[in-house]
Amino acid sequence: MPKWVLAGCLVAAGTAWLALARPNAQGDDPRSPAAPLVKLNVVAVDAHGQSVSDLTRDDFQVFDGGKLQHIASFRPNDVKPLRASPPRSNESSNRSGTPLSRATVILFDLLNASFSDRAYAVNQLIPALQHVEAADSLFLYILTLDGNLYPVHPLPDPETTVRSTARPWTEDIKPLLADASRKLFGLRPLGNLVDDRVRMTYDALEALASRVAETPGRKSIIWISHGMPISIGGRAGDFGVVDYTPLLQRLTATLDRANVAVYTVRQSGSLAPGIASGPTSGMASTETLEQFAGLTGGRSYGTVDIAGAIAQAAGDARMSYLIAFDPPLDRWDGKYHKIRVACSRKGVRLQTKQGYYAFAGDAHEGDQENAAIETAISSPFDIPEIGLYASLVPSANQPHAMDLKVRVDAADVLLAREGDLFTGQLAVGFAGYLTDGRSSGQQLHSRAEASAIGTFAPRLSVEQHEQAMQQGLSIVRLVTLPPEIREIRVMVYDRASGAIGSLTVRVPDPAPNP
Repeated sequence: MPKWVLAGCLVAAGTAWLALARPNAQGDDPRSPAAPLVKLNVVAVDAHGQSVSDLTRDDFQVFDGGKLQHIASFRPNDVKPLRASPPRSNESSNRSGTPLSRATVILFDLLNASFSDRAYAVNQLIPALQHVEAADSLFLYILTLDGNLYPVHPLPDPETTVRSTARPWTEDIKPLLADASRKLFGLRPLGNLVDDRVRMTYDALEALASRVAETPGRKSIIWISHGMPISIGGRAGDFGVVDYTPLLQRLTATLDRANVAVYTVRQSGSLAPGIASGPTSGMASTETLEQFAGLTGGRSYGTVDIAGAIAQAAGDARMSYLIAFDPPLDRWDGKYHKIRVACSRKGVRLQTKQGYYAFAGDAHEGDQENAAIETAISSPFDIPEIGLYASLVPSANQPHAMDLKVRVDAADVLLAREGDLFTGQLAVGFAGYLTDGRSSGQQLHSRAEASAIGTFAPRLSVEQHEQAMQQGLSIVRLVTLPPEIREIRVMVYDRASGAIGSLTVRVPDPAPNP
């Protein structure tokens, strides 16, 4: 694999910024890359179920295992459509077009449903979708009997511009589901064991989570299912206990990192098909569904209230608060930790995840940062969580080199105030990709070697901060690449909030020799 060189320095500059700035954080602490954070997405409503949007950092208290925690960062998360102007000449952006500001994905689970319950769920799903208020951010998949995801109305490709249509797709839900039913509502294959179904379900959920994670903002999965056991076996003479807890821990941690809340809607019936009740059957499927909701900040419905789940997910996405706390390193013990978030204002009810698994790996220096950047490098798509614009042009001062200019939306990162200064700490990395013969517009390429991670630490006066919020921050680097590299990807990771943005830039074709 040919190596490539990234040389230069990181500088702050006041260049014009095309994205509309949003309110910045309130008094966040500067973070070191060694400090692991637990991030919470907290929904606050009043006694009438209306969002409470004027809470401050001082209104919240976070408890981990009953002990009050230090709130390291706090930011209102008023979800609005991301706005970005068209890129300038020779510029690329990870917010081209009109990206989604949120996404709600309904997963109708046939794999873990009895034959008799399928028609009932469809009859509940049709009227719920026919009367939904906004269909632009709503998508529908079916988990088939062979463990595949069947797209009834799929998520858009990340490079596709999202446009509102005069006629919502949900108006055609009845013929769409009728067509899917004819194709998918067969008999369960013989020899399909409980263990097979559980593992196929986790594989499908992980694939869906990866797809949902590509959209910015808060994401929701509404999982209509009987659920599945967390363990099976254990009777005398059997093969022993099969424990699926590691699968649940890993998947819910992945969903939580991607800001995906799971709302589980339980179909009728006591347990998933083929799971016998009793003390030796392991955890009931209803408890499994509750764990998915509790570990991701969603909600669990014990009845088939699909319309209620859709309305709740949409309401929770409109307004929330992003809170992070930093448990001491000795608290990362690999065990489950129960979380409680309280509000000092009377009459306010809060909804967030109920706990987390304190994996020991998350407590090592730089692990969270490295994992986020590695995910951005290996992803086939760019991540718009932090808005980026970039241009790559031949250098006027050095032959065979290029000037890479990256502009970062200052409103998407946390800048802490220290007296008259605003400071931040961003990790910046670059990766190069070889062409692999794929058609234009598909960003999946063979990976080349990535650069070392650099640190961009802006220190801004009050006036400079105001200018940066309007104009953005600039990162400039001199890049020398071998001819085999045809695309490079820029990754910007905010060490204060854990947010990350990535942008793939096409390497210009070399000028022909005179």
